[in-house]
Amino acid sequence: MTAIGKNLLVPLLLMSAWCHSQGSYNFTKAEMDTRNLVYSNPEAALPIIKKTLQQKGPLHDTVYGNTYHLYGVYHSMKGNQDSSIYYIKKSLPYLDEYPRIRARSLFTISMAYRKKTDYKAALKALEDILEINKKEKNNVSQAMVYGEIASNYNSMLNYDKSIDYLVKAVNILKAEKNTKQLTAVKQKLANTYLAKANYKFAIDLYKECLAEFKALGAMKNYYLTQVNVGEALIQINDLTQAKTYLLEAAEGLEKFGDKELIGVTYSKIGNMERMQKQYGKALASYKKAVRFLTASGSVRVIRIAGEYITILNRSGKHTEAADVIKSVDKLDQFKNANIEDRKVYQNAVADTYKANNDDKAAIKAYEHTIMIMDSIAASEKESAVEEIQAKFQTELQREKNLALEANNNRLQETVKAEQRLMALYILVSIALLTMILAFLRGYWLKTRLQQTELKTIETENELIRQQHVYEQELNNAQKEIIDEKQRELTSSALRMANYQDSINHIIDKCDSNVFTKTNDVKKELQQLIRQKDYWKQFETRFNSLHPEFNTSLASRFSKLTKNDLEFCSLLKLNLSNKEIASLLQISHESAITKKYRIKKKMDINDDEEFARVLNEM
Repeated sequence: MTAIGKNLLVPLLLMSAWCHSQGSYNFTKAEMDTRNLVYSNPEAALPIIKKTLQQKGPLHDTVYGNTYHLYGVYHSMKGNQDSSIYYIKKSLPYLDEYPRIRARSLFTISMAYRKKTDYKAALKALEDILEINKKEKNNVSQAMVYGEIASNYNSMLNYDKSIDYLVKAVNILKAEKNTKQLTAVKQKLANTYLAKANYKFAIDLYKECLAEFKALGAMKNYYLTQVNVGEALIQINDLTQAKTYLLEAAEGLEKFGDKELIGVTYSKIGNMERMQKQYGKALASYKKAVRFLTASGSVRVIRIAGEYITILNRSGKHTEAADVIKSVDKLDQFKNANIEDRKVYQNAVADTYKANNDDKAAIKAYEHTIMIMDSIAASEKESAVEEIQAKFQTELQREKNLALEANNNRLQETVKAEQRLMALYILVSIALLTMILAFLRGYWLKTRLQQTELKTIETENELIRQQHVYEQELNNAQKEIIDEKQRELTSSALRMANYQDSINHIIDKCDSNVFTKTNDVKKELQQLIRQKDYWKQFETRFNSLHPEFNTSLASRFSKLTKNDLEFCSLLKLNLSNKEIASLLQISHESAITKKYRIKKKMDINDDEEFARVLNEM
């Protein structure tokens, strides 16, 4: 018998013998009944859990460990993640001698931490499971851990890492021929493709998972998958089919009482109604969504509240929008929300303050939005940043103008007061000739004081002028940064377009059954990875040095194609034909032929003239 078999057999024998000593209550049957119910009908499982824990006498460690774990699963299914973590932590001390059962509890607690956005704690629990799996040689459990790690990276918006771990999980489960767990991993992979806006592929995967979840009786996963299918269908504007999925999901999730998922579902229904310009219905759905998410303590309330506030502002209901902001600002979820969700909410808040003529609050909100936008990856659209900065600069300049106007008024009043005082001194000097010497001395001292004050005013004006120059320099610097980021964005777009085309090409080959072995697909993907690394380095370097090269060359020589321009970009960097052939993964002769054809399109025969034209661009 293997070490793994012994590890499972010992606790089962001990528990069986212990159950016989406890009389009529069948602990083994109670645990099996609870496991069968807790995922499909958690309320029916709760009385069994409580009855097991109410049994008199010391219970076996595995009874305590499994029952507290199931208590944690019950709360997780109800969306109560704090309670789930509490009961699972109670289970762990009883399972020190039973590593496989302990791994199950660690897996459940990692999911609870992920839902609370405590990704560090979630990944730590998953690392502990991997250590157990190495000792136990449990490949299926290892695959499920990879899938959950991927979910964490997906929530952290690191989709590339998420896909890497999901591919590992799929390969393991296929090798183990474990179709049951493969469905859950496929769902996670579909979630990642949805986040990466690959909606068609995500929808196909989701529909496969729906049939498999229904066959397995995993109804909560079934309804959750319906919500995701609805979201993907909304993105491709198939609103009729999306509504069917979302309404069925909302009705089904009511049975589980998971307020977070119910709130998310209503938010998607509201989004669909907004797209159909049914703003009254959309506001009602978003109101329900925010209420459910607030009650559940979900971090998702930040983004959805931002969307709700945006619709209220567009409907002219700025007072209601301000009330929603007050209620959300009382919550602690903002600091745990991801950066994209905080941006959506903060921008909606700024627009509300602006509409309510609260300029100082609007400026502060726009400042927060800019800080958030500066932290977003370079692939974010730069136009959104410029729009927020324009709003901020407008409000800031307005505030400065008001301050300068008030300061000028004060200075004018001061000058007028001093002029009146000077006239009074002159009248007193005429009337009091006997005191002329004293008056002249006082007048001289006063004049000197006034000169000092005038110099002070001139100094202040000079400081204001210098500040204005500094602000202009700062604005110019910001413009240069924006221009630089725009070039990086263009490079990123080109890189991703090439990468997407390559992926589509591989998919077409798969659909056409061109590949006969998995290694063929692997080689294609490895080649694609090498190409991705090359263009990432090349585009960043080239666009920084020669931002106008492609535009000028295409304008002067209209026969050149996009591929021709990319080839000329490599020549612009003085790369040899051999280096270009290596980078483009073509033969040396093909590179020479490509260069010859480009010269023909440009009506150039001489290599020196060709090099001169490229250098002048």
